[in-house]
Amino acid sequence: MYGDNTAAMRSELATLLQLARNHHTTGLTPGDVELIAAFRTSLTLWCQQAVRAPNPIVDLGGTTPRSRGPAEELRHRLDQARTGYTTGLPDLDQLATPHPQHVVDTWRRAAKAAVLGEHDFPAGLSYDQMSDEQAMTVLKDAAEITRALTGLDRHYTTTIPSWEPITDANLLGRAAVVCAAHAGYTPPDYRIDHKGWRPPVQLADGPALPGLTGVLQAQNNLLFHLQHQPDGYSLRLILDSQRIVSRHAATLAQHDSRGAGFADRWAERARTYTLLVDQTRNLRGLVGHGHAAAEGAIAAARIQKLQPTGLIEIQALRHLDALFTHIDRRLHDVIVAGARDRSYLMRVTIPRIDLTAPGAVKAPRARHVPLDVRPDSPLLMAVANRLDPRPTPLTRSPRGVTERRAFIDAVDSTETSRRSVPASSPPRL
Repeated sequence: MYGDNTAAMRSELATLLQLARNHHTTGLTPGDVELIAAFRTSLTLWCQQAVRAPNPIVDLGGTTPRSRGPAEELRHRLDQARTGYTTGLPDLDQLATPHPQHVVDTWRRAAKAAVLGEHDFPAGLSYDQMSDEQAMTVLKDAAEITRALTGLDRHYTTTIPSWEPITDANLLGRAAVVCAAHAGYTPPDYRIDHKGWRPPVQLADGPALPGLTGVLQAQNNLLFHLQHQPDGYSLRLILDSQRIVSRHAATLAQHDSRGAGFADRWAERARTYTLLVDQTRNLRGLVGHGHAAAEGAIAAARIQKLQPTGLIEIQALRHLDALFTHIDRRLHDVIVAGARDRSYLMRVTIPRIDLTAPGAVKAPRARHVPLDVRPDSPLLMAVANRLDPRPTPLTRSPRGVTERRAFIDAVDSTETSRRSVPASSPPRL
């Protein structure tokens, strides 16, 4: 997501600014400097894309600083800086392999977040998919990150002999300051943090993992197989497996003080699936397969073997809660889609005796009708009301405000410390 990627960039750049203020950039080899320059190219490329995203593509040829607006000026200066780099983009191995030098590895993590962030723009951050407030939020984020890059460039230019400075770094920094102030006049809309690219669910093959991690593995595989519709019998097995997993997960969370909030929510989820299991007892449907049901059965069997003792990692509880949410949404979509295309049928009795049934006692006749014949079907009403597939989006990112404010303070502190050093003072190494 856009919020996760930009938060990672801000965090790593803030660390680099702190290291620069404390002059912890010594001991870098020429190879380290070249690698940092490549990572800087990735961050600059992200800033270029972030500035272009809120504005339609325009031709800046023949324009002057007086005729360009704040966003156009920043875009022009970023293009100029990117063109002046002699170091290209890093390759995949350089982005994925941790570096033993702390400063270089911090740059690597920032560049990795920038590369992941490039996927956000075609996945919901284009000009026609953002409001004006969200566009200004993206523009301000790009301007502040550009300010951090120019601040680091000034420090490295004076402390690293082989460092390649940014072309017209002072003009780029001034354009970033003006653009950030211009974007700051519009109230921010931090709902933009929830947009962007999300990695698709991947199948977690391999041997069973120990403890709660094995349950997460099976739940993840269940979600993966739910991209294909299960048949009616398999759907009932999936619902029952989620009832079992939710009930036992609530018991595990109750024995950890950090899991109290999860326990209440998961106990309610268990009651929801108990209701759904009861309402699908007459559900039929031959379209689909049972791969997801097999993974659900594995998850239920694994969690029943866990004892409610010992300390559970809070990250594992959060991961399980996120999987519950995604599975609920997917099951809602599966049941609604099966009702619409009439691949799920409901067995109902009619007030007639089945004279063709063997034996002396004759049962009432029954027939199968599409699930959506009755608009007020108890199953569809329960799915719509209990699974709650589309919660109200947050008005702002929970950490977006504080992280952005702390990052701006870090950039401002670097600028203040730079101005406080006398011009005649030699650089500290």
